[in-house]
Amino acid sequence: MRRVFTPVRAMRIVWSAFLTAALAELVFFSVFDPFDLHFFGAPLDLSREAIYTMGFFGFWALGIASAALSAALEAGEEAVDDAA
Repeated sequence: MRRVFTPVRAMRIVWSAFLTAALAELVFFSVFDPFDLHFFGAPLDLSREAIYTMGFFGFWALGIASAALSAALEAGEEAVDDAA
């Protein structure tokens, strides 16, 4: 039986999510100024660098979740194909 998540597969997920996060942050913060962002109606009292960092890690987390879900669904499909 094949393991779903190997270290190489995990690094593919994390690295592709990293590149996606970098691109998403570039696009997002080229449109929105960090000081114009509000969290539940209150302005963020943080430096630009802190907001950029939080945004990057947020985009990275979303990218990891998306890539991991895709990998899990792909692995499930391979298991079904192997059983047939």
